[in-house]
Amino acid sequence: MKRSIAIIDLGSNSIRMNIIGINERGGYSIFDQASEMVRLSEGMGDSLILQDKPIKRTIDALLYFKKLIEVNNTKEVYALATAAVRMAVNQEVFLKQVKKATGFDFIVLSGNQEAYYDYLGVVNSMSLDDALILDIGGGSTELIWMKNRVLKEAVSLPFGSVTLTERFSMIKHKKKRIEAAHKYIDKYLDQLPWLKELRGKPVIGLGGVIRTLGKIDRDLNGYPIENMHNYRMHEDEVDSICEKIISTDEKELDKISGISKKRADIIKLGILPFKCIFERIDSPEIRISGNGLRDGYFYEKYFPSIGYPVIVEDVLLQSKQNMINRFEINERHAKHVQFIVLKLFNALSSITNYKDTDKKILSTAALLHDIGTHIEYYDHHVHGFYLILNGRLEGLTNPERISVAFLVGSHREAGIKSRMVDFENILSKAELNRLGKLVVLLNIAEQLDRAENCAVKDLEIIIESDRVLIKLISDESTELEKASAKRFSERFEKQYQIPLSII
Repeated sequence: MKRSIAIIDLGSNSIRMNIIGINERGGYSIFDQASEMVRLSEGMGDSLILQDKPIKRTIDALLYFKKLIEVNNTKEVYALATAAVRMAVNQEVFLKQVKKATGFDFIVLSGNQEAYYDYLGVVNSMSLDDALILDIGGGSTELIWMKNRVLKEAVSLPFGSVTLTERFSMIKHKKKRIEAAHKYIDKYLDQLPWLKELRGKPVIGLGGVIRTLGKIDRDLNGYPIENMHNYRMHEDEVDSICEKIISTDEKELDKISGISKKRADIIKLGILPFKCIFERIDSPEIRISGNGLRDGYFYEKYFPSIGYPVIVEDVLLQSKQNMINRFEINERHAKHVQFIVLKLFNALSSITNYKDTDKKILSTAALLHDIGTHIEYYDHHVHGFYLILNGRLEGLTNPERISVAFLVGSHREAGIKSRMVDFENILSKAELNRLGKLVVLLNIAEQLDRAENCAVKDLEIIIESDRVLIKLISDESTELEKASAKRFSERFEKQYQIPLSII
């Protein structure tokens, strides 16, 4: 590892840290992470004074984080504080106390800065042009209007899951407590006329409260992937889960699968900012972002140092390049296989009804087909399947990512179709069979660069009435490539119902 960066995010409810490693090729990924629920804003009330017990919990957590930083020999550390510290009247005293005990110099972010880094975290990791980005923290709620991937408006509202719970805890009647909190939130939302411009747009949700909603839905549906980034919930699912949380007795909330015991006491009022906003803009869906402030801050620090713009133009393209660098893929071979497979795909489009997303899926799988060799050459197609499913390949929907994983796992003769049973509620057997047309193109394309030396410079593809003819264009011998690719001729004929000749 060439370089590592630690980013600490001290919020009102929890304190989190990412340690990102960067290798010699510039590939980056989180290799260590820590999270502690310290409830720093507990007991602040209207006096806005940070209390002794939460301060002690916070310093204890920071000392633990410091040990992790030292163990990982990380020299570049950024410590960021948000709502609780931002609002505290004893902010200066607290920061000096933290500095003395831990050595960390915290940067206190303004509400607008916090919203901006949330936006950077999202815009660089999700392919969506127009949305309302919503981050519900313990002591504040950030709303960001993103239009054409540009930040149009942003605001930080002075309430979150912890502060709302404390403010309205004195109202014992459950229904009246909810109504009072709803009215309080609406008072702030009424002051944001630009929200009407977001009517009918999706919400991108960040923070523990939003992730909890996703986890509940995931567990109800038996969703097979742990990673929640880009997980989608539609309006009916949102309404059902919010109603389930609000109607459940407080003492029973932690029995709902997906709600942790540490969050159960604040989840009921914690979801209200989301519920109020979701209903106000009549949003059709929420997409959960696993990226937020810490990721956005990293992008701002790292991207310019490698010549990237702070906001990448193409999320998927950038993510693919990072995976190539991170897993040390043979880029020349990968891009040549991609070139060949797209030649085949484009030629066969005249006789095949491909889906609109097929080219993107196939192109991505071709580029990353050998990613599993980072683990081991033997069964590297299986390792690649796992890495695509569980790695941070961004810019795709989850069905698209699973499709790419299936193609990567099937690029050898022995595929992984038997392993797709867990994903039948996302990709049906019929869809997997349809993807077989793309699989065989990847099989052939990889074999046409069998020696990984780009011997086949180009293809001439002729579609005749009784066969598809591929002429290999090269200034050197291609007998190895020709023989290797012909092994998939029968599979091609089965998928396309026409014989294949390679000369």
